[in-house]
Amino acid sequence: MRKATYILSILFSLCLSGQSDSLIEIVESSEGNEKVDALHNVILDTWLNYPEKAMQYGEDAFTLAQEIGDSILISKSLRLIAGVYYYKGDYDQSLEYNQKALALATLLKDSSLMNNGYNNIGLLYYNLGSYQIALEYLLRAKAMKEKIGEEYGMATTLNNIGLIFDRLGEYDEARIYFNQAFGAATGINKKDDQVYALNNVGLTYLKQNKLDGALSHFRRGRKLAEEIENINWGAVSLRGIGGVLLERGDYDSAYYYFQRSLENSKIIDDKKGIAEANYFLAQHAMKSGNYSQALDFLDSGDEKAKQMQLRQQQLENLKLYASIYENTGNTKLENEYLKKYINLRDSLFLDVVSRNLNLIPLKLKEEEDRFKLSEQQVQIRNQVITNQLFTLIIIITVPLLIVMIILLRKNDKKNKELQQNNEELKRTQKLLITSEKMASLGVLAAGVGHEINNPLNFIKNGIEALSKKLEDNRDEELRSYFKIVNEGVDRATNIVKSLSHFSRKGPDIDERCNIHEIIENCLLILHSKIRNRIRIITNFTSQGSVLKGNEGRLHQAMMNIIANAEQAIKTEGTIEITTRKKGDMMEIWIEDDGEGIPEENLMKISDPFFTTKAPGEGTGLGLFITFSIIEEHNGHIDVKSSPQGGTKFIIQLPL
Repeated sequence: MRKATYILSILFSLCLSGQSDSLIEIVESSEGNEKVDALHNVILDTWLNYPEKAMQYGEDAFTLAQEIGDSILISKSLRLIAGVYYYKGDYDQSLEYNQKALALATLLKDSSLMNNGYNNIGLLYYNLGSYQIALEYLLRAKAMKEKIGEEYGMATTLNNIGLIFDRLGEYDEARIYFNQAFGAATGINKKDDQVYALNNVGLTYLKQNKLDGALSHFRRGRKLAEEIENINWGAVSLRGIGGVLLERGDYDSAYYYFQRSLENSKIIDDKKGIAEANYFLAQHAMKSGNYSQALDFLDSGDEKAKQMQLRQQQLENLKLYASIYENTGNTKLENEYLKKYINLRDSLFLDVVSRNLNLIPLKLKEEEDRFKLSEQQVQIRNQVITNQLFTLIIIITVPLLIVMIILLRKNDKKNKELQQNNEELKRTQKLLITSEKMASLGVLAAGVGHEINNPLNFIKNGIEALSKKLEDNRDEELRSYFKIVNEGVDRATNIVKSLSHFSRKGPDIDERCNIHEIIENCLLILHSKIRNRIRIITNFTSQGSVLKGNEGRLHQAMMNIIANAEQAIKTEGTIEITTRKKGDMMEIWIEDDGEGIPEENLMKISDPFFTTKAPGEGTGLGLFITFSIIEEHNGHIDVKSSPQGGTKFIIQLPL
């Protein structure tokens, strides 16, 4: 009876979703492993357009696979259930099922299933904001596919790698991977992946305001999506075309394409697509001056974004709410939505940092397995993990290594073993620092001054004690070691002291701060980059420049803004800094005549990790931190810029 009911439910669902007669016959007539494989095909055919039905098929396939006891089919079922959760927007659940599938695939040593696991987990970490770990998993997937010569799925992996570079603003690099993905999909005639790649290329062109290239790729994607009747990707193409037309000012045509996209997403109940389409329609209505309609669209889209937990879309929605209320002059609601935006933005940032910090123990275990340490090395490694901060100081502070050598030179054999193990640990630590730099940034910046000063004092006192104890020793070589270590410690101490203005610890914002002295100090530090190239004009008010705040944090904020102004001037130019009293507020204007900020980037400059700089030249945290500091001081920053050149930062702080 149970099996009969099960088969009837499958057939009924397949009829509703428009599956072919041949697929229905396969499910009805097959048994055992063949039935599970047939259900897997049904899931793949329905998870985009009918995720709720696909989830039922996935659970049925998993149950049958367990009854059969086939571990490979169980792993595949787990992976497909994870895929359904992904398309429903539940990334945490999807990550959990993918990790289970990968663990089973690793136990079976099945390269193909392991490859799929690496790819899927990489994509999920991308969606969760952990770009470094995402790229690591995706590159593993790519390398494994190349090693085993597996062409199927290569397009998906290449597309996912491209998404990471796209999110980091590396659009040219992203297009390289998207175009490779299109070629790989064409080679095996996988047209849905071709559409995906075409849409991705179009989005990179749109973000760079290269409208002709964007429109061409979106139209190709739309045509191919209609050929294969893929409603989901077709809706994405329609939104892309609408976005290009909106940028060109063709509002009527843009509205048509946005509406078509919304209708198509509603047909398949694609909540993510519905949320995105309503967002674009709200943008269109705002630019057309119809603010009431813009709010209606935005309310509808935001409801779907919250249902799907699309936090990045919710963030964009809050920005747009604030812009609409700014245009209508409703300052109260504008400030309310800006506050919500800041809270969600900070929450997302903290989630990413917390997630990356939680990955550190896993990464340490992974490196331990990779290098296959001996029993003695494992013991040393555990000791180093217990004293991880001390290990970091050893690696960073070269003079400490000299002290270790002096203390261990009595036992030559033991010294050689420790040196060899230390070099191995240094290489491992560098790998960890590279892969976890996003997670370590906040922790290291907050505690570096305090944590380095303490061991430096210990070393200084220890060296002085040793020197007094060995005053009668005439070993000149030993005395030279003491001199080198003393010089190194003094030099490190002076560097930490020189950073005092920029690393003051604590949340207190009740110090008396002279904003003019802070600006002059920042200009002094940047003197070597400014002189003979940039003219500085200062127009300081004489009505008082003292306010309550945290001097170190304000130094950091002013330094970030002035440094950005200096970097925007590529050859010669002018930076003008003006202060004035406005009621009970102090206004600071910092204006440069360098390269301006494109309109599409202006609303993103306060987002964490947003940067237009080349890899290795910036983290995208400078202005995010600056905005946070000013907000801590109950202040406000307004930015005005033109793509033709010139940017003005207007900072308001309470006196």
